[in-house]
Amino acid sequence: MFRDLLVHVDGSEAGRRRVQFAADLAVRAGARLDGIHVTPPAEVPPRYKPSRVDEVAANLSLRLALDAQAAAAVFSEETKGRLADACWFESEGNVTEGITQRARYADLVILGQYEWQGSPETHPLPIAHSVVIRCGRPVLIVPAAPQRSALARIAIAWDGSREAVRSVHDALPLLRLARSVQVVTIIPPSAEDSEADAASLLAHLAKHRIEIGMDTLQIRADDEHASLRKQIEQGHYDLLVMGGYSHPMWLEFIFGGATQSILLSSKIPVLVSH
Repeated sequence: MFRDLLVHVDGSEAGRRRVQFAADLAVRAGARLDGIHVTPPAEVPPRYKPSRVDEVAANLSLRLALDAQAAAAVFSEETKGRLADACWFESEGNVTEGITQRARYADLVILGQYEWQGSPETHPLPIAHSVVIRCGRPVLIVPAAPQRSALARIAIAWDGSREAVRSVHDALPLLRLARSVQVVTIIPPSAEDSEADAASLLAHLAKHRIEIGMDTLQIRADDEHASLRKQIEQGHYDLLVMGGYSHPMWLEFIFGGATQSILLSSKIPVLVSH
């Protein structure tokens, strides 16, 4: 059961839609919603001449301050009158660390798909990827234009890994709200059938009163990432539940991996646990 949700907010339209999504979920789950904005340091990209560093740093600092003000206004506007106990937090410094510290007191962390800490030269991946690894809580990653749906149709990307097991159990409050749950397994052509494993998962979920519209889908394919992306695009799901970074993050960054691939390309919200 979710009691405390935490959403990271910026002043963009994507940030506003993220708060709307989080507020809808908080109302439906009967949870409190906290908002946070972390203002990063004004890092000047190395492409500027030394003579312009101070000027660029000042402009960046002003832009970051305005974004912090806009984020606070967005959260207030979207929660006022709907969530009487909503709380707002602000901090400065490393964005990942700021979110991770506040996430200690949340049941679910809600982030944007393309929120960045700073320049891509020093922070090549969106903050969601680092938060998933560090925060110890399930993270719900929302695309820039999420559908304000009831999360009625949920897919579980299942491979039996530690991370997949944790993500399923972290997602139980959302699975109980769904009208249908489909377990999707993608196995190499030469691998053994995994239907028994998926069936055992469904039987376990049924003991948690999740048994309406549950089924399994087993796909044999050589390319796990592409096959899962294709199924998510064609399956008309409202939410994907998956384990995150079963391999070290640096390996996925260099060689690619399912987590990074799905998080960067998904057009629906993705709940990830590590």
